[in-house]
Amino acid sequence: MSAQKTYAVVDLETTGTAINGNNRIIQFSCAFIQKQHIVNEFSTLIDPKQPIPPEISQLTNISDKDVRKAPSFEEMAGTIYSLLQNTIFVAHNIAFDYNFLNSELVRVGYPELDLKGIDTVQLAQIVMPTLPSYRLSDVSHVLSLTHEHPHNAASDAQTTATLFIKLQEKIATFPVTLLEQLVSMGRQLELDTVDCFTDIYKKKKEQETKLPADLMSVDGIILQRPIFSKDILAPLDYPQRLADKEKLFADVIDVRPQQVAMMDEIYEFFSSSESVLVVDSPTGSGKTLAYLFPAAYQTGQGKQVVISTATNLLQVQLQENSFAMLKKLLPFGCSLVSVKGNYHFIDLDRFARSLKRVQNAHTNLLQMRIMVWLMETKTGDFDELHLTKMQDPLFAEISHHGVEELDQDSPFYAVDFLRRKKKAEKNADFVLTNHAYLSNHVDELGGTDTILIVDEAQHLPQMTVKSNRRILDFDEIKILADSVLVKIRSHESYSFFDLVDAGFIMDSEFKNLLQIVRVIDSRVPQLKADLTQVFIPSKISFEHYYEQLVRPAKLRGFIKAHLAEFTAVGNAYQKLIKSNRQLYKRYVTQSSSLHLSSIQTKLLDDYFTLTGSLLNELKNWQLFDLSQLEDLFEKQVIWLSKSNVTGAHLRVNAGLMETQDFLKEHVYDHFQHTLLTGAELSLNQIQDFIRKSLDLPPQTKISEYSSVFDYQKQTRAVLAYDAPDVGMIDHQKYCQYLAGAISLICTEVPRQTLVLFNSLQTIADVYQLLQESGLTMHKNILAQGISGGVEKIKKRFLMDHQHQAVLLGTGSFWEGIDLPSDNLELLIVTRLPFQPVGSVLNQARYHRAENKGENPFSTIALPEAVVKLNQGFGRLIRTPTDFGAFVLLDPRVNTKKYGSVFVDSFPAGVKLSQTATNEIPATLQDFFKNCELNL
Repeated sequence: MSAQKTYAVVDLETTGTAINGNNRIIQFSCAFIQKQHIVNEFSTLIDPKQPIPPEISQLTNISDKDVRKAPSFEEMAGTIYSLLQNTIFVAHNIAFDYNFLNSELVRVGYPELDLKGIDTVQLAQIVMPTLPSYRLSDVSHVLSLTHEHPHNAASDAQTTATLFIKLQEKIATFPVTLLEQLVSMGRQLELDTVDCFTDIYKKKKEQETKLPADLMSVDGIILQRPIFSKDILAPLDYPQRLADKEKLFADVIDVRPQQVAMMDEIYEFFSSSESVLVVDSPTGSGKTLAYLFPAAYQTGQGKQVVISTATNLLQVQLQENSFAMLKKLLPFGCSLVSVKGNYHFIDLDRFARSLKRVQNAHTNLLQMRIMVWLMETKTGDFDELHLTKMQDPLFAEISHHGVEELDQDSPFYAVDFLRRKKKAEKNADFVLTNHAYLSNHVDELGGTDTILIVDEAQHLPQMTVKSNRRILDFDEIKILADSVLVKIRSHESYSFFDLVDAGFIMDSEFKNLLQIVRVIDSRVPQLKADLTQVFIPSKISFEHYYEQLVRPAKLRGFIKAHLAEFTAVGNAYQKLIKSNRQLYKRYVTQSSSLHLSSIQTKLLDDYFTLTGSLLNELKNWQLFDLSQLEDLFEKQVIWLSKSNVTGAHLRVNAGLMETQDFLKEHVYDHFQHTLLTGAELSLNQIQDFIRKSLDLPPQTKISEYSSVFDYQKQTRAVLAYDAPDVGMIDHQKYCQYLAGAISLICTEVPRQTLVLFNSLQTIADVYQLLQESGLTMHKNILAQGISGGVEKIKKRFLMDHQHQAVLLGTGSFWEGIDLPSDNLELLIVTRLPFQPVGSVLNQARYHRAENKGENPFSTIALPEAVVKLNQGFGRLIRTPTDFGAFVLLDPRVNTKKYGSVFVDSFPAGVKLSQTATNEIPATLQDFFKNCELNL
């Protein structure tokens, strides 16, 4: 930060965010910075000469009464204009504050400000690339900055000024090499934001500075220096006596008799000849440490422990919380590696090449963030950035395609994150993964000296079925093949004809490549047309999503009748893989030696992206292999699907119907011991279902541990008896009821609230209604799929300083997510979590149950819903000191015969009282008041 410069950090509060000439400023605040210190401040309320909208008053705490005697903007314009002269304008989202202020100055007759400007949002995104949110209140919370009154311009300006100083201080620690790259990349940033990097670069480049010992430069990119180490694990004896455990646990965790009993049972199992143990461990029983602790002592005997949990979110939670706690308890060291799919990791070689091409402003900003992140990350896992892969096509280009696809001559080969992870995985004591990855990589993870622990085991069947699903999209294959042909032979721009002339590819190679893609491009649509004619009745109107099971004999006959076409496409797929590998190796070599121009590089990058997508779509073509079809139909189903949308794609789907007669052979038998643990595994109503879905013999014992919570005192459970039956009301009216009930409850009972839904679509529809009602203007409402992905909105939820946020979620939020204490005090379940009955997979499962003489509702649908509801309820009370309220907005537990199964499944002490929707707030207020009096 230059000593001669004055930075004016500005924040405005306005009657609305649209810069349309109708909205007005109601507060102007500015903090002045010189020599990295706030030297002066100025703030004033402004009379907008129009009513302040209620939602703005709620947000800013500025009312019409507050501005009644304040000066108008016409009166303050001269002062503001004068104050800002010869300063550099700084704001958190400068595009709003700078442009709004200029619009108002012009309106009252002043010229526009002509100042340099810096955006602290973009600056924070680059300098602190792993934050889940860049709202001023969230960033200031992470940095422990005082921010007493969010959405008050004076407080916001002061906080932004402090943030700006902190960001500059961190930039000053960046290596010269990184600063130089950020300066060259920063031309597309807002206004003059790049100057923050330029000024510091100019100072540091004059000094001869070496990189810190923990950093290294590889082909111009700054990385953490790899550390390949393994904790030395002494083969210590497991502490059998309670006194020994108490000594180890002292000052770390309380010794709980039930948790200790679970530890001892699990240790004995690991030391026995038994192959499978099932432990029902309710919420709060400390099950994670109960299996981690005895498992750690097994690693001292040279065994590796694989832990599988339900989701990536739970993986992170277990690694960051539970494993960190374990290391505090142990008298020895142990190592853990978290394993995910290839696409989670950055391919450094691909990223380096992306830097050599001109990018749009959004992608350019993302690349700058990644450059800083690479200096900090030890994993190369994109999840650390809290961004979805859909936010920029760059992710598809730079994500990892697997170790086997790496160029061994690349300077990044030795430091590749995935290679490092694979090496660490082999040497790790604990390997942490998720159910989906486990079911597809058993050969990689299993071993005769390997122990498998399946946490949240009730989700293993569902995740195994889902991860074993394969899809072939005929239309997408045709579209991609067309795109490849256009890309390589177009005469309107640079094409493969030009690459032939340049000597990059031989003419014969090019002709062979054209022939390969043409086979795919011509045969696949013809097969699609024939499939449609044979399998989809001509009278189908596609008014709804269409799914049709395919009978084995009919599909076998179809493949035989079209064997030449299926074989031709399969052969073309294999040839394209081989051709691509040869071309890609040549491309990397010539790109590294700078033999390729930017236009050639761009063409080849686009080609490899397209063909990579095409090969990915074709990878399941083996579904049509006659030699495998018989085995496929034994345990799986195949179905066709097509939606009612014009131009919708025809897809062939294949998947497991259920995991009975599958998990033992394909998962458990690959490990020395398998521990299955989770909650609600021993409920009387669903024990048979649990054993079948987990592929266990009927006589399998389930070890049961009782809850440590006093639910009668810690919870209040309420059923809205007047809520509509979801099956008896149209979707729009149902969403209107939900939005009204949620708005009423959350406004009258301002607590940290989780609302669980069954679908993202319902979340979107309800969120829109909450927006229209104005609730989102004065309440922090986070909606899955709208406000961000699971991990991002969870962190934003936890960062809510007032602990009055409302999270609308589904999927992962029903299970395993840990929200203790006041991180969650109110749980609202919108409806009983039955799976969609109409899906082809469920139809097949139900049909198979009927053929066995079973009732599919009572043996499949009902137990699944009971498990899921209990998982959802389990989010509420996480420790013996928690208290919280549960609201169910589904009257079917009261009106349907099966309702008693749900009621009986709640933990002992939970009584579901019936209340009218409009009386729920008063009921909950009384409960929370009593809880707080008893604290």
